[in-house]
Amino acid sequence: MLFEHDRLIILDFDHCLFNTTLFVDALKVRLKKDFNISPDEFDAHRQAIKDCCVVIDIDNFVKEFSDIDANRLHGAISNVISEKASMFIFQDAIPFIERHREKFDILIETHGDKELQTEKIKHSGVPNYVNQVISLEPKEKIVEQYIKQYKEIFFFDDKVKNIDAVKTAHKDVTTYLIERPEDHPYGGRPSTCECADHVIKDLDFTIE
Repeated sequence: MLFEHDRLIILDFDHCLFNTTLFVDALKVRLKKDFNISPDEFDAHRQAIKDCCVVIDIDNFVKEFSDIDANRLHGAISNVISEKASMFIFQDAIPFIERHREKFDILIETHGDKELQTEKIKHSGVPNYVNQVISLEPKEKIVEQYIKQYKEIFFFDDKVKNIDAVKTAHKDVTTYLIERPEDHPYGGRPSTCECADHVIKDLDFTIE
């Protein structure tokens, strides 16, 4: 990562910059149409992957459907990403990034499978100058890598547990819990420490 500024914005991707709920719905529609996979069957297999492997891995997901050609199914999922990902980036996401690029380094830090997350970010339209880290490490461990390099760090996430963990480990990090009304699947989870410095509904603002 290239250090150009003394302040860093760390952004989660799913549900923060990207409407993952609508993206999953689009996958369900395509797989129902092309492979007759019902939404219930899709959800069951998706949950099985989460239970066994923590994050959704495309290769593991397609293997769950033993009666369907894995290459065709993998290709269909990739096509949905390349064709539709740009439709699901929130309208305020890229303007927020562009407003801050002159004064901040910007990092997308996402927890997930490298192939799936790389393709989603690539095809979403996020500018190429935005750095990205795709990792299975806890987010507070990722943030820790940047503490000494920056005077200020601003951390955005839609999960209360991540906000709590980052703020507990790094008290000087400014935390933003984003609760988008249209895409907030983890809403209602209680905070253990009220660690969000700010609770926001969108990214339609500027950090001064």
